[in-house]
Amino acid sequence: MIFLLPLWWLAGGFSAAFPANAITEAAPKESPGLYLSTAAAVPLHRDVHAACAVDISFSKGFTPRDILADSYVKFVQSFNFYSLQYSGGSTADHDHVVVGDTRIYGGAGDGYNIRVEDVRARGEDIRTILDGVGTVKFNKDFFNEYCALLRKLDIRGDVIANVQSGTLEELMWKIEQARARRAIFGMEQNLASNAHVFPDGLAYRRKIEDWIRAVKQRYPQVICVIDAAPIYANKPKALAWNRQLSGMLGDEARLYVWDKDLTIWSDQWADNQQAMHKIFSETLPDWIRLFSQQFPDKKIAICQWGLKPKSPIFNTMAACMYIGRFYQFLIDYNRSHNNHVGYACYMSLKSLNRGDGVILNHAAALQLCGRLFDAEGMVAELKVVGLPGVHGVAVEREKEMRLLLINESGSVVQIPVLMMNQRPVEAVFEVSSLFADTPMTQQIKQQRTVQDRVVLPAFSVNVVSFNK
Repeated sequence: MIFLLPLWWLAGGFSAAFPANAITEAAPKESPGLYLSTAAAVPLHRDVHAACAVDISFSKGFTPRDILADSYVKFVQSFNFYSLQYSGGSTADHDHVVVGDTRIYGGAGDGYNIRVEDVRARGEDIRTILDGVGTVKFNKDFFNEYCALLRKLDIRGDVIANVQSGTLEELMWKIEQARARRAIFGMEQNLASNAHVFPDGLAYRRKIEDWIRAVKQRYPQVICVIDAAPIYANKPKALAWNRQLSGMLGDEARLYVWDKDLTIWSDQWADNQQAMHKIFSETLPDWIRLFSQQFPDKKIAICQWGLKPKSPIFNTMAACMYIGRFYQFLIDYNRSHNNHVGYACYMSLKSLNRGDGVILNHAAALQLCGRLFDAEGMVAELKVVGLPGVHGVAVEREKEMRLLLINESGSVVQIPVLMMNQRPVEAVFEVSSLFADTPMTQQIKQQRTVQDRVVLPAFSVNVVSFNK
């Protein structure tokens, strides 16, 4: 359990990672500290701060949940997500929308509108789809409720097309009602369970390219995402699938980046610290290079990323530092690679708050990271010198700087020097911190302090704000 601070300071942003080029060695004249430069700042790409809204409309035991209640809307607002994805997970191949249904809350449909005949055609039992969600009567249409939530949040949607049993007309209705920024053409379509519609990548390409042409004709600004097989999967079908999709129409291609695919976590912090360094300095950059070789004309859509339950670091301070470092990687990489990562979606919003009173520690890390994304900004260069275990990124606003700083060392760190554009920064610093006594604990603390010198707790994720 965590102690959630008031939404007035949680509703902002933060980010962290450790690409190989994120920290440069100190020049002899530079003392230990932080060195900021806004000379080559680039606009912050906010599309990398999204989340998946699958299954948020019900709680444990399929109990209907009012996601339009003020308490839940405020919870989602606290993350400052730029967009929300619908539906996600295994329901994406089964959900239908009621075309022409204009009632935003409620509506003519029920739940995901899963059809027993579609499930049967796939050789499945409707009782096994999400443990029977298709057999429950919720007395509300999930898509309509999702659209109503988007309007309360004043953000846009990212909609997944039901490319198995859905129709192009349904997709157009999703795009229109969700004011969609993206249309994602299926998830994991290369799997054997989808072979009755798509036995190979060529079959997928034939159908989906027609759909993309139709979407672009009606909604030319909608970003179209194609469903690549996992880029790291060295299996014949996955390799063939991606070869067959090479040069296919579309703006982005899907890349899954679950933590379980990136590494194997340990119950020892030293091992996990080393694993995180390898993820952000080697593994992810290698995956991106491989992606660029296979899809040179596409940007990357990370659908989805997150931490799998039952791992040694799940819900710990180590997981919170991982979340921060993931954001740092995305922001740093995009700063120097023309926003090559076009999209990143956290999986899932439901996992953070299931309606049972327990909120994951991951939520606090995402809320902090979200403080970087609550408005337009510019990504400045941040160089960390002589402070082992400290790294981060900087986002410039019109009158303010916000720094995401991660201290993965076991010591409190006072920043001895803070320079911006070769001048010392003299300011009052607001420091919002998420920290713990040890990285492998779930007992996490939060604090907000006002300081005249920046002090970072041991094992912490921090957002430092100051006026320029």
